[in-house]
Parts: sequence; structure tokens; C-alpha cells
Amino acid sequence: MRLDWASNRKRTVYFWGVVLAIPVLILIWIFRPEEGFIHWLYPLFILLCVSWAWRLFHKAKLESIEREVVATTAAFFTIKLGYYFFWGDLTKNWVEIESTYWVMAFLMILLYIIFDARRGLIYSLALFVMTLALGLFRLGSEIALGQHREEFLAFVRSEMRLFAMTGLLYTLAIIKDQLADAHRQVLQMHALARTDPLTGLPNRLALSEVLEEASQHMFGLYVVLLDIDHFKQINDRYGHDVGDQVLKEVGRRLRSSLRKGDMLGRWGGEEFMIVMRGESQHDVLAAVERLREDIAFWPFDQVGAVSASFGVAEGHIGDSIHNLLERADKALYQAKHLGRNRVELSPA
Repeated sequence: MRLDWASNRKRTVYFWGVVLAIPVLILIWIFRPEEGFIHWLYPLFILLCVSWAWRLFHKAKLESIEREVVATTAAFFTIKLGYYFFWGDLTKNWVEIESTYWVMAFLMILLYIIFDARRGLIYSLALFVMTLALGLFRLGSEIALGQHREEFLAFVRSEMRLFAMTGLLYTLAIIKDQLADAHRQVLQMHALARTDPLTGLPNRLALSEVLEEASQHMFGLYVVLLDIDHFKQINDRYGHDVGDQVLKEVGRRLRSSLRKGDMLGRWGGEEFMIVMRGESQHDVLAAVERLREDIAFWPFDQVGAVSASFGVAEGHIGDSIHNLLERADKALYQAKHLGRNRVELSPA
């Protein structure tokens, strides 16, 4: 869910960025038609921006659009830089050259947003080398003759800015990746601490946290404790490995039959817990009865028929988690006392 949210946010930023770029490009094309580069290539770039906006709006694959935008924008502004370096008066063109350098700087930022640090560095250095080669090819011979010194100094400043940004962005990207890795490790440790290693279900700690949060609204809250019948005999007769397989299969069947919004976990040993909400006892008991049938109906590998007993307790306003669990435990004991493989509701 978190990844989907981040992807949607990135898509929204890209969409509005492209949409806002379209009128700017159109205005430049309208007011400066005399320049060949703008006159012939800006309409093509405008059409590409419209295409990207359309595809972003219709949920096209984000990664392919990102790569297209980067590649096309890099090619477009490299051509623009070459055009203003070699076509016309260099002094008059320098404003456009300087603005193109700033676009290249923003493009480097986009590279590190889209790609990892290593690829961002490679592509940024490639941009830097291309712009450096264009500038040196245009100004190298003339500066030796004492011409275009101011432009050459401005060119050196722009190249140094790009090179410095490459190093700075790479450093920030490395730090970002390290922080992201540390955050993932923390999340993994948090999840492992709250997951039963055998069944993959939430463990007692996770269930306790859910109960603590759910206790803020006791009305309509139900706690179900279930215990596998004669589980000790399964372990004694078939061995603990088979017993573990039974536990995993019980967990799998329960999980596949849960209603949306219910939470299942392993409370300990052969005991499971389900935290449920319901508008009526009838609906909740019917759902729990289906869970009981899902366990008892199909035989288990190696051991045959397995059943479970269920104790259900309903929360009331002013109730405590301790009292709720105690009533569920008593209801479970009653289900076992009455013959097992049944569902019992605790009295209020």
C-alpha cells in the first residue's frame, strides 16, 4: 500500500509538471517563431508532452514514461545546446545557452529521482561530457585566438556547476539509499517481532497490540479463541513435525475463510485467536461456525480428521481486554467440556 501511494504521488507530480510545461512551450513557440530550432522542434516537443500527459492520466506504466521523458528531454536540450553553440552569433545566443544549462541541471535531479545512485551518476556524467565536448569544440580554437573570453568563462562556470551537481546529487543519493535500506530493515525487524515463524500469522504480541487498539471501541468487538482438539495426541502419535504441519494447515484454512477486516493470529501452542467485529451475535457466530467446518470437513494429511473448539466473547461498553479474554477462555473451556468441535458463546 505504501508503494502504491508513493507511485501515485509521483505520477501526480509528473502529470502536473508536464501539463504546466505545455503552455510555456506554446508561448515560446508563438512569440519566437523566427528562430529555426524553436520553429521546427518545439511543436514536436509539445506533442510529446501532450502524449505523456495523456498516458500519465490513463495510468500507463510509469517506468516507461519516466525513461522516455529523460531520454527525449536529454536529446532535445543537447540538440538545442549544439544549435545555439554553432548557429548564429554566440554572444547573442548565450542567454539561451545559459538557460539550457539550467535545464540540464534539473534533468540531473530527475535522473537521481528515477534511477538508483549508480545509474544516476553514469547518466549525469554522460550529460556533463556531452555538454563539455560541445563547448570545447565550439570555443577551444577561438579562445586560443583571444575571442569569446567572457563566453568561455561563462561556459566554464556552467560546466563546473554541472560537475559539482553530479557529485553532490550522487552523495545525496547514496545517503538516501542508505536511509531507505535502514528503514526497510527496521520495518522487517518490526514485522518479524510480530510474526509467528511457524504459521506466518501475527503472534501474541501483534494480537495484543490489535486488542489494545480495538479496546477503544468495545461495542461490536468479538474475540474468538480456538484450540485444536486432542493436539497432544497428534504430537505423541505422529511426532512434532507432523503436529507443526497440522498447525500450519489450520492457520491456512482459517486465513482463507476469514471475513474482510477480521484478524487471525497464533495466541500460543495450539491456540489461535481471531479479533472480529460484527453488528449482531448471529452474524459473528455464523462466521465462526463456517471456520469450524472448514477445519473439520476435510481430513488432514497423515493424521486424518482434525477438529477445533471455539470460544467467543462479545465486548461491551466499559469492558476491559482482560475480562474479554477471560470470558473467551471460559467459553472455549465450555466448548471442550461439552464434547469439543463446537462453538460456544460466553454469557455477557
